[in-house]
Amino acid sequence: MVKRKTVQGLMALAVWLLSTGAVPARDIFKDAQADVFVLGGGSTLVDAQYWNSAERLYHSRLDLGPKFTLGVAVPYGKLLTIETAYSYGPNNLVVTNTNVFPHVGVVYPVRDYIGSLSAVFHAPFSFLRLRPYAEAGVEYDRFSPTPAAITTAHNQGFAAVSTALINHNDKVGLSVGGGLDRKLTKRLTFRIDLRDHVTSSPAFGLPNSYSAANFPVTGRANNIEYTAGIVFHLGKL
Repeated sequence: MVKRKTVQGLMALAVWLLSTGAVPARDIFKDAQADVFVLGGGSTLVDAQYWNSAERLYHSRLDLGPKFTLGVAVPYGKLLTIETAYSYGPNNLVVTNTNVFPHVGVVYPVRDYIGSLSAVFHAPFSFLRLRPYAEAGVEYDRFSPTPAAITTAHNQGFAAVSTALINHNDKVGLSVGGGLDRKLTKRLTFRIDLRDHVTSSPAFGLPNSYSAANFPVTGRANNIEYTAGIVFHLGKL
């Protein structure tokens, strides 16, 4: 009996809250403003390295690759927006023994995942209907070898060793950049974006010092991303 009355009371409370809160909730969402953007392009990950393994000189680089970005931006005043975005794309690791000719590198396929939070400052003017902006923010990067890369390292080795275990590297980084917006319609904008995602060099779980397989890389990795796409405005115009 008590249980049934409790359930009936909760149902009555829920109906009351929905009936009294429907209008304020509708008003809140009616006035909400946001931009959803989808961008595509490429990225150049600059992180070339030289190191020694078993008295042989090796070179590594991370290849160019396509990049795709999906994000949401919320305005904070007329010139500032706060945006969060997710980017994904390959930047394969290539390791080359410089003592062997011709130089043919071993490719370890790598996927780069980036989650970012940025402040975007829009110019108070436009030129030829183009409005510039600048951005700066923080991000979380994951450099993740694919299953094929892990298999290659296990079966063919890494540098001078015959077998190795590689895995993902997680990095906290910064991003800086800018771009241009061009209004197409009241809700659609075309965007060109250039950003530099800065982290420390990924070592893919391999140690710096010699311990079977090693990858003694240090310094800074610059993932320069150049994309273009569409921004769709949600909310009241």
